[in-house]
Amino acid sequence: MILAAKWVVPVSAPPIRDGTVQIEGDRIVALGPGASATPPSEPVVDLGDAILTPGLVNPHTHLELTGYVGRLTPAPLWTWFSQLIKLRQAAGQIEREQQGVQDGAWQSLRAGVTCVGDISRRNLNWPVLKRISIRKVCYAELLTLADDPPRNPEELRAALDEIEEDRLLTAGITPHAPYTVPAAHIRAAVELATARRRPWCAHWAETHEECAFLRGDVNALPSFMRQLLAQCHLDSPHLPAGELLEQCSRGLPPGLLAHFNYAAPGDAQRLARAGHVVVYCPRSHWFFRHPPHPYRDFLRAGVTVALGTDSLASNDNLNLLEEVRFVWRGTPDPPPPETLFRMVTLDAARALGLEAQIGSLEAGKQADLAAFPCSPGVSDPVAELVNRAPPPQGVWVAGQRVVL
Repeated sequence: MILAAKWVVPVSAPPIRDGTVQIEGDRIVALGPGASATPPSEPVVDLGDAILTPGLVNPHTHLELTGYVGRLTPAPLWTWFSQLIKLRQAAGQIEREQQGVQDGAWQSLRAGVTCVGDISRRNLNWPVLKRISIRKVCYAELLTLADDPPRNPEELRAALDEIEEDRLLTAGITPHAPYTVPAAHIRAAVELATARRRPWCAHWAETHEECAFLRGDVNALPSFMRQLLAQCHLDSPHLPAGELLEQCSRGLPPGLLAHFNYAAPGDAQRLARAGHVVVYCPRSHWFFRHPPHPYRDFLRAGVTVALGTDSLASNDNLNLLEEVRFVWRGTPDPPPPETLFRMVTLDAARALGLEAQIGSLEAGKQADLAAFPCSPGVSDPVAELVNRAPPPQGVWVAGQRVVL
């Protein structure tokens, strides 16, 4: 099969006008200008005035919270967190949240997102996502202060063993955060990910109060959180967030760090040396009323930064192009459109450890693609996508069309 479009955007190379992408099975085998890349025997699907791109990659979300969209108003994270706990404790939580995983996956696909990095508190996501043709990294989450497993490295290992991987499903590991999981258990989780050759992620430096607690100010966190930590005998490590990260991951493969909203001097250089990827969630960041994100400092230091949505408990939708447009239009001194689009494709794939498979249109990579309508006379297809954030007219995962 050959897909032909007004523009083909490989991401790893300049856009191709009147381009084609040739697919055999689940892989891309060739791409280029239409006339030179079309074997006469291959059926051609002419997408017309469309921009054909790699499928978008959402490296950080919690699909199980989809059912809580619109239920919480913008507020600091701690206020939101206490309100979310009450919503989740309502009767029917498991069924409601598994339905949220399904609804969130389809909402993602309809927005051109072909791959998600999804975190589930009780490992509820993978049986649902396994039935849906979306590529996914399903992270088993370690949370020491939780009522249910996984709460320690042994329970985390058991949860990881439960996940049934296939060609579209990869298991991952996430120690939740350095204030909810002791440093030794974070290290054990990263070592488990390393031993299994699986990706790992963690929420890190998400709030000012978390960073103060890590440095030793045990009263910085709100009272309900202090009580939970005391019940679980979780103490401050008395280290800045960046130094604690070095201690927990020294000598081990880099991971995905969700948020990192509060960087101390030298943190950007630390992250760059270690090779960690930071995922910035722009609209969720605004929802929680954080000050401007330090992603520009990270980029200048050579850190890979990707964009994600976080959950629908702190966002309006799971449309990654709207995240891109939010940064482009709503934040000072944004990166150029090409950089922003790379942050939801190739750099986001790198955040999940999947950059060799997806994130760009290259021969040998998986045929995960999205086609977006193109206005007449467009000369810069990436700027068109960033400015308009149009819904896709077609989405393919592993060579199969899943959204018409």
